[in-house]
Amino acid sequence: MALKTLVKVGKISNLSDARYCAGMNVDMLGFRVVAGQDHYVSPELFKEIRGWFSGPAIVAEAYGIQKNEDLPAIIQQYLPDLIELSLQDLLKIHSPSSTFILSTTVEELTAQEDVIASYRNQISKIIIPASTKKELITELKGFALQGSPEEKPGLKNYDTLSTILEQLEIAD
Repeated sequence: MALKTLVKVGKISNLSDARYCAGMNVDMLGFRVVAGQDHYVSPELFKEIRGWFSGPAIVAEAYGIQKNEDLPAIIQQYLPDLIELSLQDLLKIHSPSSTFILSTTVEELTAQEDVIASYRNQISKIIIPASTKKELITELKGFALQGSPEEKPGLKNYDTLSTILEQLEIAD
């Protein structure tokens, strides 16, 4: 089954979320790749998880990246299709060959339009908070959801995630 719109699920930190989301045909799975950040997934754990699913694009959620020199190791270890970060994080790095998802607000987009313009060819998608006023949104192309920790390996409650994904499924 396919989903009606683009869906990214971030903060994936366990195999259960990754396999469930891949099975639901989610388009992108995001993994936190900066050590010390909440929901961080080590390169070793990522490799274990990655071996058990196929389909979704891999997003390296690089929130909190400290410097440009940290990016090559992230790219080598996680082999992401996209790198997701805030505007503040984006300004710390220079990677002309990378494609980004920018997580920001409509207000920041407007205020920093000149700065963002220099990255326009590299920014594939923009994520804005769900609390954004509808009249400020000119175009909606998908949803960004979040995974959650497992209670213990293999034991997981998908009530919230499944409710949303099932609403987005296209009936055969």
